[in-house]
Amino acid sequence: MVYLDNAATTIPDDAVLEIIKQELSESYANPSALYREGLKARKTIEQARGTIAGVFGCDSQELYFTATGTEANNIAVLGAARARANFGNEIIITGYEHSSIYATALSLKEEGFTVHTVDPAHCGKVETNDILSKVNSRTALVAVMQVNNETGAVINVGDLSGRVKEINQRTAFHSDMVQGFMKYPVNLKQCGIDTAAISAHKIHGPKGIGALFVRKGFNIKPVIFGGGQERGLRSGTENAAYAAAFAKAAVVFDTKESFSQAESLNSYARDKLSLIDGVIINSPEDASVFILNISLPGYRSETLLRFLDDEGIMVSSGSTCSKGAASHTLVSMGLDTDRVDSSIRISFSKNNKKEDIDLLRELLERAKKRLIHKNDKRQAVS
Repeated sequence: MVYLDNAATTIPDDAVLEIIKQELSESYANPSALYREGLKARKTIEQARGTIAGVFGCDSQELYFTATGTEANNIAVLGAARARANFGNEIIITGYEHSSIYATALSLKEEGFTVHTVDPAHCGKVETNDILSKVNSRTALVAVMQVNNETGAVINVGDLSGRVKEINQRTAFHSDMVQGFMKYPVNLKQCGIDTAAISAHKIHGPKGIGALFVRKGFNIKPVIFGGGQERGLRSGTENAAYAAAFAKAAVVFDTKESFSQAESLNSYARDKLSLIDGVIINSPEDASVFILNISLPGYRSETLLRFLDDEGIMVSSGSTCSKGAASHTLVSMGLDTDRVDSSIRISFSKNNKKEDIDLLRELLERAKKRLIHKNDKRQAVS
């Protein structure tokens, strides 16, 4: 099987799997317990926190473990907005935010907040000036993802956050960095980013562990209550084994090598897939090298995905979290329905090679011959 859905999740490294096995045996106690084994689990967590903070470029006390990137985004949006409700009731997001930002921001309308969305242009890019034009004295929060999970469109959130602060210093700035962590580094100490979400399973770590950066001194309200773990911001028994695995994944991830390989694969895929009659590339020219979104109008995404899966290759249609729903990213770009409904997301990792692209091209050509075009009344070729 060929796996080309790395934006959904990556295959865990062997070294990560070994750490999980080891720590599940050795750090089994509750990290909040005061006896020896509990303190041992606590030490595992704090060492992992320090390691991840080191590669992320923040202080260890600015990093909070969560169960997922989705949870981190929810805590950041709800916690930052509610902490600023006394002076601001406006929230600004892009039209192609991950659903964990988009849906969470919209839920705050019930609490009196106004949500402004800034859609990307037809090319897939969001103009930062369009975001800045909406910032005013009543803006409580601006949430902008660093790398779009469907098209790979990249925004320089480090620069944007500073420009937002120049307009309103009190405005909170959050960034979903789940797709950009370890791939597009940002100097958190020299920009205006207040909170940022990351996740282990996008860098060959396990699913079920994420983290939230919260700038030191930043005012944020907790939204999960209980035992007061993670300094009261995210209650719930910490997962020591997965925290250690997250740290291991971050240490072994080679940013330079991974980027170079993905860049080569992306360029090769753009060239080869563009040769297929009818294929349209939806990702911007300067999108993340790890993600490539294309459309083959006339053939529904789900049909193409099932065909490719049967032939031994795995890709996705838009965000995996949407479970087959139409891509709200491509819709926000103003693309026509046929282009949206036929979109495929291809995403790369260090485990891929050019032969994978060759196979994908061959299978898409075969799909055009075997599947029925929506405007074609012929029967499919068996």
